[in-house]
Amino acid sequence: MRYEVVIFGGGATGTAAFRDLSMRGFSVALIEKRTIASGTTSSSHQNLLGGMRYVLKDPVVAQECAEENEIISDIASEVVGDVRNYFVGVTSEYTISALQAAKKLHIQAKEVDIDEVFKEIPELNRDLNVAVETADKNINAQRFCWLNCYSAKQNGGSLFENQELRSIHEIEQEFVISASLGKLKTNYIINATGPWVNTVASNVDATIPLTYSQGTIIVQKALCSRGIQHLREPADADAYIVHNGYGWLGTTSTTIQRPEDAHPEPWADTYLKNEIARILPNVKLRPTLRMFTGVRALADGEHGTVELGRHDPDGRLKSRDFKVIEDPSNVFHIIGGKLTTARLMAEKIADAVCQKAHCNVRCRTSKESLNAD
Repeated sequence: MRYEVVIFGGGATGTAAFRDLSMRGFSVALIEKRTIASGTTSSSHQNLLGGMRYVLKDPVVAQECAEENEIISDIASEVVGDVRNYFVGVTSEYTISALQAAKKLHIQAKEVDIDEVFKEIPELNRDLNVAVETADKNINAQRFCWLNCYSAKQNGGSLFENQELRSIHEIEQEFVISASLGKLKTNYIINATGPWVNTVASNVDATIPLTYSQGTIIVQKALCSRGIQHLREPADADAYIVHNGYGWLGTTSTTIQRPEDAHPEPWADTYLKNEIARILPNVKLRPTLRMFTGVRALADGEHGTVELGRHDPDGRLKSRDFKVIEDPSNVFHIIGGKLTTARLMAEKIADAVCQKAHCNVRCRTSKESLNAD
């Protein structure tokens, strides 16, 4: 089997790239080692960010999130919730600066009468005095990935799940990929495997400098119907996201050696409840129904010939922007970013492939509907 592009990774970015390149007329195969959206995409908060969280820390990411929030809400309305999140806090230098920055960056942040918010959400801490309605909303990440795959297949793309990658060899200016399904030949490879990027990269003698950060989320019966986030300097345990009557409290940020080491920290339950109790005191009284952990692959250092994004020292200080790295020639790795920016990340890596392939077809994914109908 031969394809112009083979993509590894069936999460939000990989499936979005699958759709993008198929719509541009490339013959594309997507290879996923398990099932679609079974990795990092499904173990996130599944919150379509509006940008408010990053207005001071990372204004480029804030604007990317704001723009992509609007795009995804428009093209994929069936996977996006209707209820917007509140950011709540107390008057401080940070809250004043954040609201000023949001206005300057055109980030949706509508100040709301705190007394009205207390009426809507009696469980809120009465010491709070600032409430802002943002564009943050829920997103069904699994459904988003499947809609990307459906669109790609409608445009001729081929999807292969439960595939073990065995080897990649470059022979006469093309790549020969050996996997469970047999051998595939291709001109270009996209590595969109998130925390497992180096598992694929090692097959082409590349190493992508990364920091692995795990984040734990705990789930309990919801105290309210609206997502609540802490309006403060970005830190652990800032978000109480509501999905179908359940509150998801998160997250932690713990550096680990490799993605396989990820597991809920034994202290996470108490820690997350204590922190989020600053805005919703009664989370301490609700039993935890389950815990799960996801892994963030955050970019380290400077590397490669195609690079988009920035980096910071480590942990929470690291940028949540993304990088596209070409190493070796015609193999593109994408790291960092957010679920919210997956479509944009896919557009940029598809642009990089198009540049190498001398293809002038432009991206259409920001305009064409992704809804099933």
